[in-house]
Amino acid sequence: MSRSWPARVVLPLAAVNLTALGALTAPVVAGLPLKVSAAVPDDQRTATLATLVALGAVVALVASPLFGALSDRTRGRFGRRTPWIVGGAIVGLGTTTGFAMSTDLGPVTLWWMATQAAYNAVLAGTSALLADSVTEGERASASGVFTAASFVGTLPPLLLIAVLPHQVSTVMFVMPVAAVVAAVACAFVVPDSPLARQHAPTAAEAESDGMADAAAPASAHDTAEDEAAFERPRAVFVAVWVQRFAVGVAFSLIAAFTLYLVSDRMTGDDVAAASPASLATLLGGAGVVTGALVAGAWASRRGRYVPALVAGTVLLAAAGVLKAVATAPPTLWAAALCAGLGMGAILALNFALAMRSVPAARTGTYLGVLNIAETLPQLLVPLVAASLVRVGGVDPFSGGVDNYVTLYLTGAVVALATIALLPAMRSLLRSRADAGARPVSAGPARTG
Repeated sequence: MSRSWPARVVLPLAAVNLTALGALTAPVVAGLPLKVSAAVPDDQRTATLATLVALGAVVALVASPLFGALSDRTRGRFGRRTPWIVGGAIVGLGTTTGFAMSTDLGPVTLWWMATQAAYNAVLAGTSALLADSVTEGERASASGVFTAASFVGTLPPLLLIAVLPHQVSTVMFVMPVAAVVAAVACAFVVPDSPLARQHAPTAAEAESDGMADAAAPASAHDTAEDEAAFERPRAVFVAVWVQRFAVGVAFSLIAAFTLYLVSDRMTGDDVAAASPASLATLLGGAGVVTGALVAGAWASRRGRYVPALVAGTVLLAAAGVLKAVATAPPTLWAAALCAGLGMGAILALNFALAMRSVPAARTGTYLGVLNIAETLPQLLVPLVAASLVRVGGVDPFSGGVDNYVTLYLTGAVVALATIALLPAMRSLLRSRADAGARPVSAGPARTG
């Protein structure tokens, strides 16, 4: 069976993405909670942990577009992206070491922020190099593999922590070491070619893309052709960005407070709720992986994005409706699976559309900005969700003060609303995939 994506390029980059995200999972799941518990009184644990997680997210918001932009401007024998991928992985291993060895809250906070920055350099580099390396006809399927790998990357540290709960400090090093190995191997396998380096933006190109110094000559913007060339990708990219942000908000709302929902409506206590809630999380993750792979492969083969995007949106909205009325575990699990399948499909195709829309000389910058759309919901939704469960009176199914119907139906409405963005992306959606088209910013098409 033939593939529509180049395994020798996509798999090494997916492996780097997988291990880099995995390297951030163990500290969040176990490392930070344990260190916070050891450093502050019990009554300050939750607030302190929430603050540290938020600080890490803020660093990610800044670091991803920053390192993407720096990679766009990098020149040298090792390419534009490779220095940031390999360097970020090596620095990440070092900052993880500092984090693991620290006990005081100040150093723990600084090392955690540095770790976020290091691995966001890796993630920015891999996203940009994928866009540099795959052809138009390969983008959707390659994006599906890349997206699936991102979610798979969280599983190894979770499983290791479950099996070795008293060896968290050791477990934290598994994925960072793997990330260094994957990054170095990727540097030897995936071309970051001289042709691609020649496309790093010159000062004149940076000026004409709106990044010039304020004193730059006005002639760089004089012609209508120049304006049209750069306004189109910006306008379309905004629609792609908003779609990614909105589905992230919808998914986060639908996924929120699952343990409490099960406890209030199904089991009566949090301990008994842990098992069905955990299974729902696993089903959701499996759905994301499956949805990303299937939708990406389908879109690349057919050259059509709209049917899979609409199907993914409907599945995500259906998950919100199912969860809003769930009173037994099977309904909850069906909702989780629908949410994962829909989210995986949308994320994969959204990333492919982003690669299709970005200016060639600024791939790293734009894809770094795209990552903000995925990170922001993680900061905003917990606060919004906590307010939504108090809207509309008591829950009609449990009689409790937390109204989960309002929360999950809001997520469903937000998901459906993203369909309204499709007309704004019609120039991308109408473009039929051409397997012979060149990569977005690299040299000639590959042969063989």
